[in-house]
Amino acid sequence: MGQYFDAGYMIRSFPVLVGYVHITVFITLIAAILGIILGSIIAIVRIKKTLVISQLLRIFISFVRGTPFLVQLFLVYFGVPELLSHMGMNVRNVPPILFVLVVFTLYVAAYGAEIMRSSINVVAEGEKEAAASLGMTAIQSYTRVILPQAFALAIPPLINTVISVVKGTALIFNVGIVDIMRKADLMGGNSQRNLELFVDVAVIYGILIFVLTLTGRALEKRCTISSRSTQLQSSEE
Repeated sequence: MGQYFDAGYMIRSFPVLVGYVHITVFITLIAAILGIILGSIIAIVRIKKTLVISQLLRIFISFVRGTPFLVQLFLVYFGVPELLSHMGMNVRNVPPILFVLVVFTLYVAAYGAEIMRSSINVVAEGEKEAAASLGMTAIQSYTRVILPQAFALAIPPLINTVISVVKGTALIFNVGIVDIMRKADLMGGNSQRNLELFVDVAVIYGILIFVLTLTGRALEKRCTISSRSTQLQSSEE
């Protein structure tokens, strides 16, 4: 079997590929944080039904959710610099990873907006009325009462979105970023041992998603407890 599959080479290559995990983790972390914040803002704007802005955001969400991720990546990476160059702006020195972060952040924001919008609508009207009766402003009621409860409800689908981001990072080698996939491809070109290398890649992504799933479950439990505490404090007041 060694002729077709070299387990020793796979084991030796694993630490090398793990050395590029930080790129995947960095992109996922930044996109998740910024995307969820932006998505929450978009959700609130859509709930408020600001006529023109709400419709524009709806088009944005439909575009992101209705087009392949690779197409979005190419549009931003190749299209935006082309557009800006015609406007007299020089973007040659902009690192490729910045464009990748923009794409992933917008991706999370689009999906997160719909998730958060549904979760906000599920929050009981009594909670919103209680916040208003306590003299809270709209911003205070959202940050202190509505969003914490909505976020607790939204964690499972948000985690699924972040998992999609982790998987989507496997495509960023198409714009010249050397990540796990690109390094495996380069090593495979030299060693002709692609199968062993991509088994390593599959194991690494599997571990990342497993850790992310466990983190999501722990976060869901913690947010649920915090949300209940908030409800109790509000009722006591």
